[in-house]
Amino acid sequence: MEKIGFDFENVGGLAECYAIPVNLFKRIRVDYLRGLRNLELTDRSSVIAIPMYADDSFSHKEEKKHADGGDYWEVDIEGVVPKWCKGVEGLLETLERGEWLVLSRDNNRTVRLSGSVDVPLWFESERDTGMGYSDRNGTTFHFTGNQPKPSMTLDMDDLSEL
Repeated sequence: MEKIGFDFENVGGLAECYAIPVNLFKRIRVDYLRGLRNLELTDRSSVIAIPMYADDSFSHKEEKKHADGGDYWEVDIEGVVPKWCKGVEGLLETLERGEWLVLSRDNNRTVRLSGSVDVPLWFESERDTGMGYSDRNGTTFHFTGNQPKPSMTLDMDDLSEL
């Protein structure tokens, strides 16, 4: 019999998020001997790091669905870019116009690659100043897409060293 184990050292949310243009993807390097998978890119210059803001601002959700053509997973990676201002508009526009792979690390240190060259993720956003002085001013974003399989778990310790 097989049994699912529980890890009680479990916290929610994402710690890091990187948007990778599809054209930079080189391969997933697999070390079959040790069972490790690592992402390789052709270049890092166009990767966009999206820093986490506050403890509640980033999440990664995947929902398995079934259709006539087979199973698929709806991916939704959500976050907040604080302060709607001139300094972030250029990168937000780049994100809105591109096709993306998203590399994320959750607060349990699990690294996932979402999207693929064939089925990229799309960036959607909503900008809001809030209504009151104490409201959050910023851009809420979602990387969304339907994938033929769940996001791939990778073995990477330092995402900034892509």
